[in-house]
Amino acid sequence: MSKIKILTGWGHPGGSTFAHINLCNVLNEGGLDCTLYSPHQWHHGKCKSGSFNDIKLSEDDIIIYHFLNIWKERPPVKKLILSLHEKELYPLKEKPTEIFDAIHFLNEDQKDWHGYEGANHFFCPNAHEELKKFEGVKSRTAGIIGNIDPNKNVHTSIERALKDGHDKIRIFGTINDHNYYNQQIKPFMTGDDIVKYVGFAEKQNIYDLVTDVYHSSTSENASFIVDECTMTGVTLHGNDQTKEQPIIPNEDIFEIWKLVLGV
Repeated sequence: MSKIKILTGWGHPGGSTFAHINLCNVLNEGGLDCTLYSPHQWHHGKCKSGSFNDIKLSEDDIIIYHFLNIWKERPPVKKLILSLHEKELYPLKEKPTEIFDAIHFLNEDQKDWHGYEGANHFFCPNAHEELKKFEGVKSRTAGIIGNIDPNKNVHTSIERALKDGHDKIRIFGTINDHNYYNQQIKPFMTGDDIVKYVGFAEKQNIYDLVTDVYHSSTSENASFIVDECTMTGVTLHGNDQTKEQPIIPNEDIFEIWKLVLGV
């Protein structure tokens, strides 16, 4: 059996990392041999994982390639698939798309944004965690979920939550841009405990706490937050970039990938 190797340039907390952890687990649960490799270690222990130093390619390997610029020519592997989660951060017009057997888009809007006209592409949403609704009583709490950087516009989400009358706002995520955090986020933390930075937390724990989620990204393809709020019954306050999307069972996502992988 061919081994499936997901190679990504980003293995720290973030939407694409969650997506690849979930996909790796879904493929392995379906009986396929899949390993996630990145230059980081955060994903280790969350799925079958390895580091870049562990990568050894063979002619029978199927490679799912993400957010990397390591090959301009096709490596000697059985199949090479580009999995695209980005817009501005990974413009296809600058990449050697001809070396790939297939290109994975999350949705048609993303493909259109890149202006991709090739025939060797397919659409599939990200595999997701199975989250549940909290059955108890919550106090009114606004959550802001995602990495802390200018693209996520966390300061805008805080302002919107305050304008809506929230007196308990919790920020969940990793600080990617410390200058942005210090200049745009910390001034909201006045010591009255209204706005508080929590940091990274498990998804179910977050949604068990919050009643509302505010999302104000500048650019987004298919945010997990939309699906997660739907699954947990939490009220989502998005923006024009927060597009609704159908929730597809992971079993169906497995079948889409199995067909593309040819296994």
